[in-house]
Amino acid sequence: MTLAGAAVAVSCQKLPSVVDADGEFLVSTSHDTGTDFGTFSTFTVVDSIMVLDSRFSCDTVKNTFTDRLVEEFRTQMESRGYTYVAIEDVRDEDDPAHADLGIQLTYIAETDYYTDYVDPYWWLDYPGYWSPSYWGGWGSWYYPYPVTYQFTTHSLMAEMADLGAAAGEDQKLPVVWNCVINGESGSARSDLARFLTAIGQAFSQSAYLDVASE
Repeated sequence: MTLAGAAVAVSCQKLPSVVDADGEFLVSTSHDTGTDFGTFSTFTVVDSIMVLDSRFSCDTVKNTFTDRLVEEFRTQMESRGYTYVAIEDVRDEDDPAHADLGIQLTYIAETDYYTDYVDPYWWLDYPGYWSPSYWGGWGSWYYPYPVTYQFTTHSLMAEMADLGAAAGEDQKLPVVWNCVINGESGSARSDLARFLTAIGQAFSQSAYLDVASE
């Protein structure tokens, strides 16, 4: 276990207390070990962030704060050799552009929930939560690896889907990598700085996310 400022690289364990995090957000990453990320070359990032809260409400937010988080994911991916494709081009109904990978971000506020193997993906039940139809004609999506997390106030979750998977109502869109960044909130300025640091940590502990990987 490494602290990311304090980061946890193990996907199937409860995250350590933020008291041990020395003021930084905790970072947990998981990925499908059967996926060769070196076979992908292009990616896109949804330009808005879904916000979930303990009242089971769901809103999409886009502002200068969320723009900076989205930009950091783009920067991190480009630094590893992937080519960015604008989300509006991917979503163009008349002439859609191709992206191998799609990244979407979700902000979870005022929620404390420990997942398990019986119902590991509780957030998928939120009304209005990201649907695979956003990316095309998939019937559902799934994680090909176990995901177990404790979400605390002010958590940021990123999910990376393989957009090259076969589309169709009976096909599932695989999420091949995800990360969760969480911790207690401070001021908006300090939160942004800590989120940016934590995003960098998420990629640092995911060395396999490299277009040149073997």
